[in-house]
Amino acid sequence: MKKAFRWLHKALDWAVEFRFLPAWFQNFIFGTCTRVIEITSGLVMLGFAVVFALHGNEMLKEDLYEKFQHLHPDVLVAVLFIVSVSQLSAAVFQSSRSNIISGCLLIWASLIWFLIAGAFIAAYPPLSTGMTTYTVLAVVCALAGRNLIKHTQRVEDKKGGE
Repeated sequence: MKKAFRWLHKALDWAVEFRFLPAWFQNFIFGTCTRVIEITSGLVMLGFAVVFALHGNEMLKEDLYEKFQHLHPDVLVAVLFIVSVSQLSAAVFQSSRSNIISGCLLIWASLIWFLIAGAFIAAYPPLSTGMTTYTVLAVVCALAGRNLIKHTQRVEDKKGGE
């Protein structure tokens, strides 16, 4: 039974980490494409932080944003701002260390996006695009962050073995 689960785990790992793709394409995906995801996530999160900083009290009165009241506005703005600026800063550098930091920040961002999506889902009704948009963004950030860390570790292991 354990062998079956180990085999299933390895098969899922292989598929989720895109190991079946050629090495040059993996480098493109976990280099350029992950940077695009990271910059997109950082800019959208920075947009949330700025809007909540400038007009947070007015927004919290709207039905769609009423569940954000459970989060302290100043803490929400600070967390969104710090994570977004960190993501955008880490996206500039191209080293193994910055890739690991970027992967960790993407995983943190995915947690934040899940919480934001949860706030929109908890405010149902009305139905909004925030329910699905931020859930998809959270999943994409989580997968990109995990795969960036794994890919960087694999590349570093190959460098060390040569």
